[in-house]
Formats: sequence, structure tokens, C-alpha cells
Amino acid sequence: MRDTMTVAQALRHARHDFLNELQLVKMNMDLGRPEQVQAIIRSHAEAAVQLERLAGLGVPQTEAWALTAKWRFPEIRFRLECLATSAPVEADGKFADALEQLSQSVRQRLDPVDQLECRITLTNDSHKFVASVQIERDWQNVKMPESEDIQVVRACASNETKFVFSAQMEG
Repeated sequence: MRDTMTVAQALRHARHDFLNELQLVKMNMDLGRPEQVQAIIRSHAEAAVQLERLAGLGVPQTEAWALTAKWRFPEIRFRLECLATSAPVEADGKFADALEQLSQSVRQRLDPVDQLECRITLTNDSHKFVASVQIERDWQNVKMPESEDIQVVRACASNETKFVFSAQMEG
């Protein structure tokens, strides 16, 4: 189901993004806008912290999905917040597949010029791991991801849709 990327492809995308961000920093410095430079640095530092938290959960397939999604779905601007301290590792592939299915379904309904904001928040308690996906617009018509062992719930508002993927924690 997932379009996987080779390591070389991922590194090419990362290098391209890095060079673009350096250009942005240089341009803002040349224009005398240090607050913009600081905002760019803060944004990247926060994203790195969130990805490090995700890496600490021991869910490599979900982590790989999160690391490459922005390149495979450029029309969707993903923002990850990882508040979880543990995850059901046995459901790793199912979470990654559910996120992939949802992203593909949304992409199929977008106009080529569309850009969407998407916030993914990962949380857990002693009983449940939750991936909450908030996407701009009403996505009532988007196909719901299907997965064993993962419950999927959708809540639509006038300008946002929230998909909640949850699975029981072991123990």
C-alpha cells in the first residue's frame, strides 16, 4: 500500500529541503529580518524535538512514515506533536498504514493547487495509544482507513476534520 522511498531518495529530499531553508535564512538575514531567522530556527528545532520523541517510542514504521510524508504528500503540510511516552509496538505497521491510507484518500480529493495544514498529535495513557489527525476542511466524504486492532473515529466541523486512531496498550 505504501510508496516506500529508498535511503538515497530520502537523503536527496532532505538535502534539497536543507538548502532551501539555508536560502531562506540567508535571504532574511540580507533583508535585516533577524526575527524571521529566529522563527525558522525555532520551527526546525521544535520539529526535531518532536521527531526525536517519536523515535523514542520504538515504532520504526510510523516513524519512517512521518519522516517521509512531507515529500510523498507535498500538498499536505504535516505538523507532528509527540506527547506519547510509549506505544503499542505490535500495532506499528497498522498505524503507519492507517496514516498512509488517510493521506492518500485526502490527496485524491484535492485540486492540484491545494495546500492543506495537517496536525498529527500522538498521546497515550496506560490503556490506549492515540494518533489524532486534524486536517483543514470538512472531509466527510473521504474514505475511512480500515485496520484490524485500530479504532478509527471521524469528527467533522465546518472547516476541519479530526480523525482519531486508537489502539489498546499491552498489559
